[in-house]
Amino acid sequence: MSFSPEQGNYPRISLSVPEMKPFYEVVVVGSGYGAGVAACRMARTGHSVAVLEKGIERWPGEFPEDVTDALPEVHVSAPYQDVETGKRNGLYHIYVGDEQNAFVSEELGGTSHLNAHVALRMDDLTERMDIWPPEIKAEGLSKYYDRAEQMLRSNKYPEDWPVLKKLSTLERQATQLGPDYSSRFGRAPITVTFDNGLNAAGVQQNASTLTGNDCTGINDGSKTTTLVTYIADAWNHGAEIFCSCEVTYVKYIESTKKWAVFFRWLRPGRQDFSEEFSTQPFFVLANAVFLGAGALGSTEIIIRSKAIGLPVSDNAGKSYSGNGDILAFGYNLGDECDAIGVGPNDPKKRSITEQVGPCITGIIDMRNSPEVLNRYVIEEGVAPFALWPFLQTLFDLTPHKFGGPFVGALKHTMMYLIMSHDDNQGILTLHNDKLRIAFEGVGDTSRVRELQETLARMTVQNGGEFVPGPFETPMARNGLITVHSIGGSVMGSDGGNGVTNHKGQVFKYSDGKRKTEVHTGLYVVDGAVLPAALGVNPFLTITAVAERTVEFAAKDRGWVLSPRRITQAIDFKMPAYAPPRPLRQVGRKLEASHREFLTSLPSQGGIAFSEIMKGYFGTDLLSDDYRTAEAQGRSSSSTMEFFLTIIAYDLQALVSLDDHSADIVGTVSCRALSTDPLLVCQGSRFRLFSRDLNHVSTENLAYVLNLLATDGSKYKFEGYKIVDSRAMLNAALVWKATTTLYVTVSLVEDKGDVKTGTVMGRGILHLGASDFVKELTGFAAWANLPENINILPGLARLRQQLASFQISAQFVMYFARHVAEHFLPPMLQYPGSDKDLEYPTTSTKHEQWYVTTKDGGGTRAGKGPFYWYLVPVIHEIFGTNLIPTNFVTFLTDRGYDVFSLDHRLSPTIRASTGQIAMESVRFDVEAAVSETRRYTGCTTISAVVHCAGSVATFIGLLDGTISGLGHVVASQVAMHPVASSVKWLKAHLYLAPIVNRVLGVDYLVNSTPRGLKQVAIDQALRLYPVGKFSEICGSTVCHRSSLWFGLLWHHANLNDALHSNLDKIIGGVNMTTLRQLIDMTIKKQLLNVRREKVYVTPKNARKNLNFPITFIHGDKNQAYDLESTDADYNFLRNVNGPDWYRRKLFQNYGHLESWFGVEAYKQDIYPWVLEDIEYWADKNKIGYLATSDETLQEKYEMLQEKLEILHKE
Repeated sequence: MSFSPEQGNYPRISLSVPEMKPFYEVVVVGSGYGAGVAACRMARTGHSVAVLEKGIERWPGEFPEDVTDALPEVHVSAPYQDVETGKRNGLYHIYVGDEQNAFVSEELGGTSHLNAHVALRMDDLTERMDIWPPEIKAEGLSKYYDRAEQMLRSNKYPEDWPVLKKLSTLERQATQLGPDYSSRFGRAPITVTFDNGLNAAGVQQNASTLTGNDCTGINDGSKTTTLVTYIADAWNHGAEIFCSCEVTYVKYIESTKKWAVFFRWLRPGRQDFSEEFSTQPFFVLANAVFLGAGALGSTEIIIRSKAIGLPVSDNAGKSYSGNGDILAFGYNLGDECDAIGVGPNDPKKRSITEQVGPCITGIIDMRNSPEVLNRYVIEEGVAPFALWPFLQTLFDLTPHKFGGPFVGALKHTMMYLIMSHDDNQGILTLHNDKLRIAFEGVGDTSRVRELQETLARMTVQNGGEFVPGPFETPMARNGLITVHSIGGSVMGSDGGNGVTNHKGQVFKYSDGKRKTEVHTGLYVVDGAVLPAALGVNPFLTITAVAERTVEFAAKDRGWVLSPRRITQAIDFKMPAYAPPRPLRQVGRKLEASHREFLTSLPSQGGIAFSEIMKGYFGTDLLSDDYRTAEAQGRSSSSTMEFFLTIIAYDLQALVSLDDHSADIVGTVSCRALSTDPLLVCQGSRFRLFSRDLNHVSTENLAYVLNLLATDGSKYKFEGYKIVDSRAMLNAALVWKATTTLYVTVSLVEDKGDVKTGTVMGRGILHLGASDFVKELTGFAAWANLPENINILPGLARLRQQLASFQISAQFVMYFARHVAEHFLPPMLQYPGSDKDLEYPTTSTKHEQWYVTTKDGGGTRAGKGPFYWYLVPVIHEIFGTNLIPTNFVTFLTDRGYDVFSLDHRLSPTIRASTGQIAMESVRFDVEAAVSETRRYTGCTTISAVVHCAGSVATFIGLLDGTISGLGHVVASQVAMHPVASSVKWLKAHLYLAPIVNRVLGVDYLVNSTPRGLKQVAIDQALRLYPVGKFSEICGSTVCHRSSLWFGLLWHHANLNDALHSNLDKIIGGVNMTTLRQLIDMTIKKQLLNVRREKVYVTPKNARKNLNFPITFIHGDKNQAYDLESTDADYNFLRNVNGPDWYRRKLFQNYGHLESWFGVEAYKQDIYPWVLEDIEYWADKNKIGYLATSDETLQEKYEMLQEKLEILHKE
């Protein structure tokens, strides 16, 4: 059986995800050129192969032909603007990056469906560049190019076919440019067929109808894509192909020596559960994995895998290139060009003098320069019919615009494409788990301008107007768009200069003796490995490199690649060289989103829906009582959650047979069983309203799941929803019964000393109301109707919709009838959540005492365990247990003595609600420093000071009140308080004094105490913005503190426990302090309470600040501008020279979360500050380093005695 685009009949070689096995010898990710090669050649070794493709399966005849069909297939990713819109696996994926944009295709066959099909080898000079691994330079790619060309079979546009106006125009323009260009003009080799016949894979292809719609998908069957060659051949040799599978990351399982490939199933109903969809992927195991998801897709997988823990070279994401692509237009030339694709009408009815032709047929091949980077090609192109309305908008309004794409100015418009060389300095990163492209200055180089000037001359000489590409605007920073993304996981000689070796194997490390070590069984086989722009269309080189990679992969495993030549047409009823597999054939009239559910079994139709349930799972007390097990799981935070899709392929079987069963696919997340999600394997069943024979008038909704962990462990999950008459007329209990699942998990195979059948735990899961709504909205039903090719397309669609509605109604009535037999319909309930959480610290107990200050006030200090130097800090900000590791714990765990300070502005001090001048706080700091030095006997100590504490400390240092500090880390502000823009505006409006006078409030609190005034403030602040949309929350503390100070933190850096308890950490502010701080920000300098500039003088700085001081600042600080610490840093360097001073900006941090951000202890702030403390302490002998070991021991004993006395007091 062959396919027929004209009749609308298509083979379906892909399988549904529920049919996927848990293990294959080889998993191939993607289906473009590199992935197609890997799938084909690995399948020809006779080993099991699975292909995972993000897009859906489309065959010629199923591609969009006009704008109404094309628009729903557009997917736009713009992570710089936090924009992600459109169909996740749409046919057309546009990446909007920083100056470099990209276009890729996502369907079975990849970008081979939408590229311009020019099959040119890279030139010898490019192949000899030093950037290629020496093995490839020595061997060359010639024989691999031969293999690629044997499969893809390129042709040049025949001389005896209709004359193409765009081709003639390009030839004329080459002549006008001079002999250097005209001599390089020719017809390009393209993978388009110009006669009917079998291709190298045995698939029937048709002669081109010259529609020109190659870049939106050609429907005449003439394009030689990977679908009709490599992928079809892989299927014919036994590969199993799965669509709508978005691979996210890979992980090596050390215990089994296998790879786990994690992916999301892009069934529409599952995507409604956005969080679980992202965090609970499927997986499939393999011995070898070939990443061929394109340069962007494969590199994204590598980067995400690295972030999760896979050791990979630090070069991952670097050396990205747009292949020097330039897209431009020659608008309204003097002669007709016919460079707009033919619409849905029959192209055979078009005049022979108006044929468009394939997208690219001609080329000016300027790859003759002795300098490789100056080589390039110019090709003509065709804008697909679906894009012509957008082109007219791009070209702006003209008197010639009317009449559509085939008359007027558009008929006289040329499309140009250039492939050249760039510096491959683009960077690929992840932002909010989305791929981000950055390529600074790529569109504004002298080389780009020279090439654009050449195109402009070609246009102007023919009476037209040169129009740069769609992103060539100041708003888009003169960015370029490429259809040829390469690099990101480039080849190299080792991990120091590449991500993969010459075989495509992924390096583990970037440096050291092991930098040539690779991951066994992990390969990259697409454009991501190309180390530089090629100056020509890259797909033939990608294919050749992939051919080389799979040859080495097979050879290393001792596998033999079958050289079998295909001379007979593929019979799509059954693979010729694989075990029998039933056919799934459908017509084009079936909705694409339901195709994956079809089977060869006869049925009227089926239903599918996705469901999420969450709860607690107890493993310690293996009680038969589920409530006890749930309580144990809750007490130990042992959670369980599943994300399932339930599929009844035959609704009649579901409602009529005794077991009322349906298939289940999905994942179960339970860290008590596996650190990764557990895969629900084949044989899992869902039973709807099955009779419980052990109880009266009881039915169960049963879930029996066969679970597989990534380490090979197997479990049986048995869950039951119990439906009986106990909830009669009680809507709340009705809901509880139908949304509560009682779960038992047991071991299927022996695991160490644990025997088969052992119960691993029990628990209870619940279905939340919001998840239930998503379950309803994602419900899908379909009908299997016989094909009727004589019915009009519109009527056929209506017929299908009515039949699907009937299937839906049948299921709903069945469900409602069973519910009605027991009780009333359920009422939605919304569960609450427990937000309180504390992390245990490893430090010993905290001791505290009060110290009398010079001005008679009191302050409180704390003492931790004993070792090196001492760091006075503000207590709650630095020592909260609401994050995994706080700064105090970070230091004490490393053996430091830490003395923390609650000064008189702290909410823990009763005096904080009074009116306090900032200069009085310096006495608190002085007292703390003096007492610390007295207790420890140290001459000098180190200090970390923040915000108001920093301001008070520098006031005291500058006027000589404070001494004994050998090193200071000043956080966010010190001597030059410069407000952010919003805070600056509020300061100049004197908002706080206005509130003071109008409401009579002397102390502004951040929580909500009793009183109408405070309540009024809260009500008014409901409308006060706290920042971007991502920062909006319902916290009183956030709104109040943002009003007075600006946004003090970025919510992305906090956890829920901390955010829910900010009122316990962040206090209020009195009007005197607030007014003084406002005055300082207006004057941008420390002031006393009388607004006098008496502190920040060169004399004071020379006398009192001539020691190590480090300034740190969060680059997203919305309270104090970066200018604050910059001014401090430069002031001290100018006065005292540069030797003592440092300044460090921390990326993506704001004001306060620099110290209580959940990630601050990892690789950001804490380690850097500790390094700074140790550097200066070692260099200047600060703290205990100034004391001998004997003296240190004596002082240690004395200190312990003092503390014991103090503790008793």
